[in-house]
Amino acid sequence: MSIRHIVLSDLHLGARDSLLTHVHRGGEIADGPSEVLAAFASALGETLERAPGNEKPQLVLLGDALDLGLSPFGDVSKGFLQLLDAFYPADGPDIFSREIIYIAGNHDHHLWRIAQDNGFLSALENGQLPNDLESVTRIFGTPSHRCRLMESLFAHRPHLTDASVRIAYPNWGLSDNNANRAVVMHHGHYLDGMYRMLSNVRGFLGDSQPLPSTMRQLEQENGPWIDFLWSDLGSAGEIGGDAGSLYEVMLSAGASHDFAESIARRITGGLHAKLGINPKMPLKYGVTLDNLIRAGVDLTAGRAAERQRDGYGHVLGEDEIADLGWFLGTPLANEMRQELPEMPRELSFIFGHTHKPFQDELLVDGFDVPVGIFNTGGWVLDEPTLMPVQGCAAMLVSDELEVASLRLFNDPTNGEMNPVRVEGSGRLNRLADETAKAVEQASVSWANFSSIVHTRIVEEADKRVRQLLERSNEELREAAE
Repeated sequence: MSIRHIVLSDLHLGARDSLLTHVHRGGEIADGPSEVLAAFASALGETLERAPGNEKPQLVLLGDALDLGLSPFGDVSKGFLQLLDAFYPADGPDIFSREIIYIAGNHDHHLWRIAQDNGFLSALENGQLPNDLESVTRIFGTPSHRCRLMESLFAHRPHLTDASVRIAYPNWGLSDNNANRAVVMHHGHYLDGMYRMLSNVRGFLGDSQPLPSTMRQLEQENGPWIDFLWSDLGSAGEIGGDAGSLYEVMLSAGASHDFAESIARRITGGLHAKLGINPKMPLKYGVTLDNLIRAGVDLTAGRAAERQRDGYGHVLGEDEIADLGWFLGTPLANEMRQELPEMPRELSFIFGHTHKPFQDELLVDGFDVPVGIFNTGGWVLDEPTLMPVQGCAAMLVSDELEVASLRLFNDPTNGEMNPVRVEGSGRLNRLADETAKAVEQASVSWANFSSIVHTRIVEEADKRVRQLLERSNEELREAAE
């Protein structure tokens, strides 16, 4: 038994809200890994040296690794170089193998869009004429698409000229017919109803089922919306400048609503000025195009903030569990039946997006045994300070397709961080047992990591509270005037 893959999600590299991004006190992106990233790489490397197996694991980046939705390309590129310096140092051993798997999410959906364009151009150059862009990739097998942005950045690190990044979307997985097991990974945005907004509009206008039955339909209906609103705002001029502080804006329901209204006005104004489309045209039940656009943007960029704040006391609510069951039991199961000779008896599903790490089992229609559910959490703070269920984990996948969660941090309890630990979903898990021993042997390094993370969280919390108070005082002064 050996660790073959390590899954990290929601790094948000380049975002100043990310615990991993190395930022000067003046706010500029710095060179080299941040203190948190360097400590994480050191402890992880030591753990892997002590864990069974000699082969370097493959790094899987499960979406929102690059914060393209909120940060300029230059910032996220520098953030990715910081990651390379930590995981593939020029003066030390690599932690991972040099082929990275990248599964795009909502904040970096634009990387998949670039891969789609490159795939179409390559087909043309080879004498083919595809009907359209490729909507989704196969789940199982080595992805054929390459991430040109990341691979171009390797040129800035000459010792990594042989490295590569293969991109899959919206899912990637591993299967073992002999063991009757499979592991599937998805960033998690399509489990969230607000990222299926255009499917909901289609269902509303056509009085039809809003939940797509296939991955292709899911992406074709909603991918352009995600790419427009959440995957390229960091380079969108004036709007992008507003989005640069979006996490801070989201601290105020009123501010998030105003931000959403600003985007909606630009969309509806552009439709009228550039395409001659009247936003006031009625669609159904007296609802106008303007109404739909404003509601959709407000749901995605505004009210969702309130919903997320309300959800900080629990990991998954009833609606979120229902969405998870639909995704696993319908579009994912349909895709797996097409690609595999038979459905696996055991399925483990890894996702991120929520910034709330957990592991559990879930009964899903169509699967004989409960599905193992693992969430990676994330590396950004969505509130002024870390909330109880927020935190981060790295998912470990063995050569036997067992999955274990390396729980890195959660909300400090009584001013102290819980120690880094390994947990399974409830099944008998040899990977969890063996890795827990390696983590214990590297406990000094992990304790150092926990201390550094705790310090960074406290510093970030103090800064945000000051900003929140300053904003409140400014609003009071404006109201008084």
